[in-house]
Amino acid sequence: MTDLSAEQIRHDVAGRVDQLGDRIVALAEVNSGSFNPDGVNRVGERLAGFVEDLNPDTIEIIPVEPTPVLGLDGIESQAEVGSALRAIKNADAPFRICLFGHLDTVFGIDHPFQSVAIDGNTFNGPGVADCKGGLIIATEILSQLGRASWADSIGWELLVVPDEEIGSFGSKVLLNEAATRANAGLGFEPALPSGGVAGARKGSVTGHLVVHGRASHVGRAHADGRSAILELSRLIIDLEALNSQDGVTVNCGRISGGGALNVVPDLAVGSFNMRVETPDDQAFVMDRFEEHVADSALDVELVWGSTRPPKVRTAELETMFTGLARSAHGLGLDLPIEDTGGCCDGNDLAAAGLPNIDSLGIRGGAIHSADEFAHIDSIPERVALVTELVRTMAS
Repeated sequence: MTDLSAEQIRHDVAGRVDQLGDRIVALAEVNSGSFNPDGVNRVGERLAGFVEDLNPDTIEIIPVEPTPVLGLDGIESQAEVGSALRAIKNADAPFRICLFGHLDTVFGIDHPFQSVAIDGNTFNGPGVADCKGGLIIATEILSQLGRASWADSIGWELLVVPDEEIGSFGSKVLLNEAATRANAGLGFEPALPSGGVAGARKGSVTGHLVVHGRASHVGRAHADGRSAILELSRLIIDLEALNSQDGVTVNCGRISGGGALNVVPDLAVGSFNMRVETPDDQAFVMDRFEEHVADSALDVELVWGSTRPPKVRTAELETMFTGLARSAHGLGLDLPIEDTGGCCDGNDLAAAGLPNIDSLGIRGGAIHSADEFAHIDSIPERVALVTELVRTMAS
């Protein structure tokens, strides 16, 4: 074993960046939309092959619970998702880190964005940034840690979940367990567009309104009907007015309902996503939804979906940011820390008591779109940066 400086690690990884890029392609060329469990599991199997090279003490493929989904008809069902991958080494070490990421993407099996195109150092493909590029960075960091003279003083857990893009409903129990076993968390969501990392993250709340009206013939008995679509429209206008509250975002992202045009519609469904900065904001917006439903002239069901609490900047997190800034300075990197409206598993781990930096993955952008890209030449700097951060925290 030998101790390389951060700059030596960057140079070492740069010599193998093509190999690491091939590994990213190997993961990204398999569709792993959240609701394609077979594809998610194939990606997990490929990643497990790379993780086995790290000689973990244990490596497991862990099934997780299905995710509740609300159909366009307002009826809830259970959607199967893939399995999580968990590997652990040196569980009894004095300092333990949890490295986390996800196997799934937002691109379903029928989405046209399915392949990887390469233009020099830029890869364009599904999940190359979010977060398959980050997963390869994580495995390379663990490889570098295994070569250090102080490797035995570090314990690590790599937890990669199959359902992050849909709220990690089935994986929350695994995240909560991991939080109890670690001193710090390192997440490999993509870097922010600036190349920086996320500071505070907003929380996310999903809610569905299922409005039941009364059908009637439009020509003969329109006045006897009660339009579910009309009532949903009123509710959307009232609830989106909550956007005037500082720190709160309310968005109705999907509506459905009605049928024949000569029938007053007796069913309408509206699905909302809210973003909140603080736990008080979360309570505020959920209370307002409850009040509007209670005050409705029609029968309205309020179905809460996935929820992630806000991630706030605690003293422990600020200490990690200070260490990261020192590591970045040593590599000559400008690494801004920026609060963001996005959320991820880092929110849940923070709520479970684990301070974590959750955007240490690859530099890229346009995530959740067919323009998603990753800069492969950022891999050496990210590996060197995080390896140095771990060394600093452990010491």
